[in-house]
Amino acid sequence: MADFIARLFVFALMHSILALPGLQRRMGDIFPRLGRFYRLAYNLVALVTFAWALSAWHFSPVVYIVPGAGSLIFYLIQLVFIVLLARCAAQTGIDDLIGLRQLRGTPGSKQLVTTGCYARVRHPLYTLSVVFLALNPVMTLKWLLLTVFSAAYFVIGARMEERRLIAEYGETYRNYQKNVPMFIPAKKEMPRL
Repeated sequence: MADFIARLFVFALMHSILALPGLQRRMGDIFPRLGRFYRLAYNLVALVTFAWALSAWHFSPVVYIVPGAGSLIFYLIQLVFIVLLARCAAQTGIDDLIGLRQLRGTPGSKQLVTTGCYARVRHPLYTLSVVFLALNPVMTLKWLLLTVFSAAYFVIGARMEERRLIAEYGETYRNYQKNVPMFIPAKKEMPRL
């Protein structure tokens, strides 16, 4: 268990350091051609280190199992969340998220997306990911730790990301923050008759 937790921290540390805008700029200054490959390389490093973290602790105890048809319902809901994740990622550009747009050298849009998934919460990918993890019908201690770790990491990461977004979009983003919750969709008030 300690090895798994340590690997998750290594993944989180590398992922966070490599995401720093200052480091990205410095790397682009030192290696001008690297700029186009940075996002794709960043994602590949994240994928490899995340797989490395998950490869630890093979025989984790089972916390609970949702029996019978209940497990099928959980899997179905997880599938719905995967579709929602893809839909939300498509709003901001999957090719941009992965790094393919940068690799092609096409200019990116600097427009703040506040519609669709982003009209409900400011960080829908984080919210949907945590719910997806939490709905695993076979909950091992390893998976539970991953879920809790991910939720904490997303909260910290979202706060850091929001500082960058305020610097980039200024008052526009501040107004967005005032009107749209961070992670949990707000219940819309019904009009009074």
